[in-house]
Amino acid sequence: MIYTADVLVIGGGGSGMSAAISAATSGASVIILEKCAEVGGSTAMSVGSFTAANTSYQYRAGVNDSIDLFVEDMKVANGEFEARENKELRRILAENAGPTVEWLSSIGVQFLGPTPEPPYEKPRMHNVLPNSKAYREALLRECRKRGVAIYTSMRVEKLLRNAAGEIIGASANGQNYFGRRGVILATGDYSASTELKARYVGEAAAKVPPVNPNNTGDGFYLGTEAGGVMMQMDRLYEGLRFAPSTRPDPIKMLPSVPGLTKLMRVVVERLPKSLLAYVIRGALTSWIGPNNTMYGAGAILVGPDGQRLANEDSDKLMARAVAATDANTGYMIFDAKVAKKFSAWPNPVSTFPGVAYAYVQDYKRFRPDVYHQADTLEELAASTGIAPAALRASVARWNEQVRAGVDAEFGRERLGEGVTEGPFYALGPMNAYVTLADGGLAVDTQLRVTTEDGEVVPGLWAAGSTGQGGLQLLNHGLHIGWAMISGRLAGRHVAQAQNRVDLKVAEPVLAR
Repeated sequence: MIYTADVLVIGGGGSGMSAAISAATSGASVIILEKCAEVGGSTAMSVGSFTAANTSYQYRAGVNDSIDLFVEDMKVANGEFEARENKELRRILAENAGPTVEWLSSIGVQFLGPTPEPPYEKPRMHNVLPNSKAYREALLRECRKRGVAIYTSMRVEKLLRNAAGEIIGASANGQNYFGRRGVILATGDYSASTELKARYVGEAAAKVPPVNPNNTGDGFYLGTEAGGVMMQMDRLYEGLRFAPSTRPDPIKMLPSVPGLTKLMRVVVERLPKSLLAYVIRGALTSWIGPNNTMYGAGAILVGPDGQRLANEDSDKLMARAVAATDANTGYMIFDAKVAKKFSAWPNPVSTFPGVAYAYVQDYKRFRPDVYHQADTLEELAASTGIAPAALRASVARWNEQVRAGVDAEFGRERLGEGVTEGPFYALGPMNAYVTLADGGLAVDTQLRVTTEDGEVVPGLWAAGSTGQGGLQLLNHGLHIGWAMISGRLAGRHVAQAQNRVDLKVAEPVLAR
């Protein structure tokens, strides 16, 4: 049997389904090949915030924004990485973010916001309701409505090329699938590829597990084998998260039904801020790790053996050190001074900017499984399972270094006041994860994959993280935004391409 459509999309996450819907509404027939048993990808696992300017949500909130202000704020957020920015793609993101939020709203996605997100000047963060699975459900409904054919559990092994050198399809599970007008790679990032992480970032980073174990870089391999080039592969988002709670998360449990989510938005917008903040604090404590400012105040990170693990000034160094432990486990240790400081504004333990802030007492209330308090270090060690003698020795050594003003072990610069005053506290266990990988295939302004010389790989487009193309995306809500924006644009561009006359596979095919 031959499977042929106008557009072939590889990957059924947010970018892939957005591309499929865009192509279908542009008059094209579409096939999606998704390697997992269900669609959704990293989009359905995310926090779900979408940063955009000039939306109806901003207008209703009295926010007067502009594309130029959005771009300027992204420059500020980039800092030293501004020199690496793909400024053409950034402009495309800024101009299309607002219309994409409105498009998502039109297919049933509801948002809370906009909320502030420093260092942005204007409130632009639109927070999906009730959770990020709302994206998956809305996009899947729309795909079905538009006649998109979705095949799951389909791992693409190779791309197919005709005699003219055009990419005309892909082979998955031993079957060939063809796209008359083009193929879109939308397979997510490479955060689960130990080979790519080791090659571009290092062996220590390669050992940090991913949030999404399915992001194995498939599109990166397929794209480069077709002649594309990977760029800016050296940056991972490595950090610590709390171990999953055994308690039900009411926010994650809420169903994403259009009528219900619309009602939910109306209710949430009218809730007293204190009540809304209380609900969201429960979600905040469910997985988000503590702010680094707690380490700056004097806390330390130790492993189950009681030994201090890393320079706590650096998220990536802490993540790599925790990942190197036998159980991928670490604990934050702090004293009464730090606990008191992080029990009230302006010093939250974790934040959902502009919406809610969680403090030490919130972890006691919502996450008693990761909150530990004791009068002595020995009692604290008993509560956590940490080796007691080693914990006491590590704390004593740290306090000596704080008094000396030098971290002789790891070179930490923000020492704080040490761990000296009982009662003593621990937050953990925490686990290390790579949440995102920021490299991507090089693409032009039409999302066509390009070679090292800047030439277009005929018949091949890329979207989302696979087609990040040098975008920096250094603030919350930009990765989700780029997934949807680039998917919609890629789908439209492929749908407008000419049909290829020759769909006969030439040898050799591009082996995966």
